[in-house]
Amino acid sequence: MKTTTKALATLAILAAGLMAGAASADDIKIGYINKMGEHPWFVAEVGGAKKAAEAAGATFVSQDVQFDSNLTITTFDTMVGDGVKGIAIVVPDKALGPVIAEKAKAAKIPLVAVDDDIYYQDGTQVPYVGMNAYNIGARVGDELAKLYKAGGWASKEVRIASIEDRKADTCMQRNKGAGEAFLKAVPDFKPANILRVPYDNTMVNAIDVMTTTLTANPGVTNWIFYSCNDDGVLGAARALENAGYAPDQGMGIGIDGSRACEAFGSGKPSAFRGTMWLNSANHGALAVKILLASIKDGTKLPVQSFTDPEYITADNFASDYKAKLCH
Repeated sequence: MKTTTKALATLAILAAGLMAGAASADDIKIGYINKMGEHPWFVAEVGGAKKAAEAAGATFVSQDVQFDSNLTITTFDTMVGDGVKGIAIVVPDKALGPVIAEKAKAAKIPLVAVDDDIYYQDGTQVPYVGMNAYNIGARVGDELAKLYKAGGWASKEVRIASIEDRKADTCMQRNKGAGEAFLKAVPDFKPANILRVPYDNTMVNAIDVMTTTLTANPGVTNWIFYSCNDDGVLGAARALENAGYAPDQGMGIGIDGSRACEAFGSGKPSAFRGTMWLNSANHGALAVKILLASIKDGTKLPVQSFTDPEYITADNFASDYKAKLCH
């Protein structure tokens, strides 16, 4: 997945505009609504958004709503009542998308969806900042296929656990991309040997559901797994470890990089083989920048703005990423 030349040019123009007009933004307030506020991903994302707003001279307010739909709606209404000129939101449930979108339209303020795409009631997409979910999943599937071939797993009893948060469309796109890319690269692998395992997007639950899956499939010697995020993959890796599997009997690649320090920091072998790191601070910052451009200059919000992942493994973690990610 590559950010388009047009998108890069747009961002350059936006950045220049923000620098030139920073002083005129001091009467603008930006709201940011996010879920899972204690998670490293969202800590960095909100931090990036706040830094971008303050650098432009704007006021910034944020609220963590966890997975509470009612609190999300209340928070949105409160921010509008407090005079925010634009809102960025990570919805805790995709079903809230049309509700929030229509509220923003009624309040006549720009809205940007971050991380999870949402739509108006007529199916029109709300401007989105984040990743191309399917393509990043495909990157995961491609890398897993390489590991599968290099490890000589074709002769082993292998199953794939697709660990899915079915409430999040972005999650399902990531898993779909991973599964289809793997099958394309390993055409002899039977699609029936991909087991779909629902979970709630947390590592604790990933451990639980993967443990149940292992118990239900005692004859399987080797496991491949992918998920919405690092939590799902690291949880699955820990479930294998708890069940007595050796690290080389499992392989999973996460998405987001939020658990890279836990997974690679000890230097011990793990079934967690890598992660596609996206610097979430850039997501938050970009959302704020395009909101400010829209508010100040009437710049039309781009429908989609993507960022590119970096593949972190045990081999490059210490030299290239430890200092960036671990504090």
